[in-house]
Amino acid sequence: MYPTVAEVLATPSVQAGDPRVRAGEQALGEPVRWVHVSEIANVAGTLEGGELLLSTGIVAVDPGVDLAAYIAALRDAGARGLVVELGPHLPALPEPMVRTARRLGFPLVELRRTVRFVEITEAVHARIVNVQHARLRFTQQVNEVFTTLTVEGARVEEVLAQAGALSGHPVVLEDLAHHAVAFSGTTKAAEVLRDWESRSRLAAAGGETAVAGPERWLCTPVGPRRGRWGRLVVPVAVTDLDQVTGVLERAAATLAITRMLHGDGKDVALDAHGGMLRDLLTGQITDEQAMGARLRAIGLRVGRAYAVLVLAVGSAGAPSADADHAALDAAAATARTQGRAALTGITAPGRVAVVFSCPAETDEPAAVRSFLAAMTTHPRLPAGLVAAAATPATRFSGLSAALEEASHIADAVAADPDRVDARQVYRTRDLGARGLLWSLRADPRLHQFAELQLHPLLNHRAHRPGEEQDLLDLLRSYLASNGNVAVLARTLHLSRPAVYARLKRLSDVLGRDIADAETRVSLHLAVIAHDLAARG
Repeated sequence: MYPTVAEVLATPSVQAGDPRVRAGEQALGEPVRWVHVSEIANVAGTLEGGELLLSTGIVAVDPGVDLAAYIAALRDAGARGLVVELGPHLPALPEPMVRTARRLGFPLVELRRTVRFVEITEAVHARIVNVQHARLRFTQQVNEVFTTLTVEGARVEEVLAQAGALSGHPVVLEDLAHHAVAFSGTTKAAEVLRDWESRSRLAAAGGETAVAGPERWLCTPVGPRRGRWGRLVVPVAVTDLDQVTGVLERAAATLAITRMLHGDGKDVALDAHGGMLRDLLTGQITDEQAMGARLRAIGLRVGRAYAVLVLAVGSAGAPSADADHAALDAAAATARTQGRAALTGITAPGRVAVVFSCPAETDEPAAVRSFLAAMTTHPRLPAGLVAAAATPATRFSGLSAALEEASHIADAVAADPDRVDARQVYRTRDLGARGLLWSLRADPRLHQFAELQLHPLLNHRAHRPGEEQDLLDLLRSYLASNGNVAVLARTLHLSRPAVYARLKRLSDVLGRDIADAETRVSLHLAVIAHDLAARG
């Protein structure tokens, strides 16, 4: 920032002149763009604004100069103040100068000792030049950062994070309905986003970057002139307006260009929703008050319960970005059609999350069924979608655990597509032992258990790859038939004596009685764990 009048007066070279402020104390905080030595009466015509003038008082003792008009002309030309050196030719400032300066609030300073003006100008100009170089370097940094983000097609939260870091202020992206779809900054969300919609509507800034509203928010529109779709807001009073404006406008341009490069169909609000959901899922937002402020500002209605869904789109191991966005669009369109203020976004490749409020916990099952039934009619909905629903959350702070639960259900079901049936929605109770083993899939003790149980069969497979039927497959079929030999014989298209012979061979290799109930349970758990590990 440029030095203020007060800061110039505090420099050693000015303090050596024993300065005394005679008028305009309230304007000493104005920035000084340059220091200029002038001894002519019509200097106002040579000024560009922002200059602090130094004078030995020649104009002040000129009988032909209207001193009141002289001071008024300096103020009107944008001068920041006048510093006059007293001496034998000017023992005191003329009263008309002082009186006019006080009336206009124009800083007028007298130096009661002789100084070298060149020392003042050198010191102040060195600082100003440093500020200008710093501004140039900062502008280059801003351009480089946002150019990179534009080229990389950065997400909304990445653009806002950089805008917040560069400006040093919280930055909010809102849509045309004044919903705060994304937020970045070190200030607490509960403080920044409190009553966001009503406060935002008071800050009507028009179609250009401007300071607006009773809280002096800095606002800039986002999107082409004839297609505005949002705006960026710094919801605090800004001191270095030029610098922060530059950051905000470059961030707005990056968001607009990114949206155009990805097609007008790209919904930046949904992209921001995805960032919010990912933050919830990873536990980066834990404070109930802050979470409530962000969710209310983003447009989520307050309810006594919140439905939390995760949609598994295809296989988690082979995600498709097109399928993910098609499922996301279907979910968002369904929410709009049903009048639900839903939070919808992609939380991971192949995973789309949906959160919306319900009047009560008891209303959640019906609301989920209605939502999914309506979504299945969407023309672009990908085939083979798996819907998982968590236990309804009753507080904002419970959404993180609910999203984790729904994601776990979706992962567990999608990991075994052969067992997916035609039901509309899966819940934790539907997973059984398979869900438990899925949650423990990263535990080395589970791998050790499965290996110990199945080692004889896996070892046999390795040494006899050409055997008529793999014994591990035979075990799977036996367990699937619940140990019923007649059912197994029909499944394998073999006679019962042939099946008994193969089962004896299976028991011999295992060294265990597979007819024993506890043995079958252990083997069944081991086979499920083995298959889950094989699917990754």
